[in-house]
Amino acid sequence: MISNNNRIFIIDDDPFWSNNLFKILNNLGYENVYKYSCGIEAVNHLHLNPSLVFLDYHMEHMNGLEVLTQIKEYFPEIGVIFCTAGEDLGVAMHALEKGSSDYLLKSNLEIEKIAQMIEEVFRHQLLTIELN
Repeated sequence: MISNNNRIFIIDDDPFWSNNLFKILNNLGYENVYKYSCGIEAVNHLHLNPSLVFLDYHMEHMNGLEVLTQIKEYFPEIGVIFCTAGEDLGVAMHALEKGSSDYLLKSNLEIEKIAQMIEEVFRHQLLTIELN
């Protein structure tokens, strides 16, 4: 069974979107959710060992692809759902190539869709642990 005790990071400089996602995650039963408004701040807190990261692409100082690279260097098994407001297939492909688990358009904040994405990421992590 997937645990709701997993630590989740939201890395996004848009407070409206990150607050909405935070509320959705809380409504899904996730209580260990941390919000960061910039990639540098989040990377400095990777020692908290998140199981999942919702990561924005457009941010100051470091874009989401740069943050994704640092997350995967820290611990490759951290699940990352790459989030962006624009439908840019090139960005999505780069994110997936760099290890992102999935890609979420910010306009698609459907609770069922997000719950399904989270479950898939955590299920993949459990399978990876069991195989090792």
